[in-house]
Amino acid sequence: MLPEYFAIIGAIIGSLGGFYYLYETIVGNAQPNRITWLLWGVFPMVIFVAQRAQGVAGVSWASFAAGLTPLLVFAASFFNEKAYWKSEPRDYYLMAAAVIGIILWAMTDKPNLALVFSLLADMLASLPTLIKSYRHPHSESWIAYAVSALGFGISLLSVQTYNLEHAAFVAYVVILNASLAVLASRSPKRK
Repeated sequence: MLPEYFAIIGAIIGSLGGFYYLYETIVGNAQPNRITWLLWGVFPMVIFVAQRAQGVAGVSWASFAAGLTPLLVFAASFFNEKAYWKSEPRDYYLMAAAVIGIILWAMTDKPNLALVFSLLADMLASLPTLIKSYRHPHSESWIAYAVSALGFGISLLSVQTYNLEHAAFVAYVVILNASLAVLASRSPKRK
């Protein structure tokens, strides 16, 4: 177990992966699914607020970092037409299901239930990009996901209390980013 301040170091490193993806989006090498990236920005912020409400300190900043860069990527995708990935009807259905998860969270004042609903919503929001990474790996940046997985892995290793509010989200982010890195790395050159 690493000291708790490594959660912030890991969040910074994880954010570097997000900023690299932002760069790849700006230059048109990465084509983010806007629905996924918007929701990837919103849900971690909900989790951040729920964690802070429960007194979670260091590792909550990993949640904040996990939400900040996706919001920037989402915004950047509007400034380069090469960075746009056309959403499919399935993406909108998944977005609706994800939003239902947030509505369910809003109907309760139990922070752990908010975390569970936000995690489920984030998983649904991730499906379009997971599918896209599998079918079109050239449209993603495996380096960005690998750096994020490493950074958030460091944050996970600094968790002092392994329970839902401290570890669930950061563990999920590590697994998701590692999965996306593997899927996107299968294409050695861009089209």
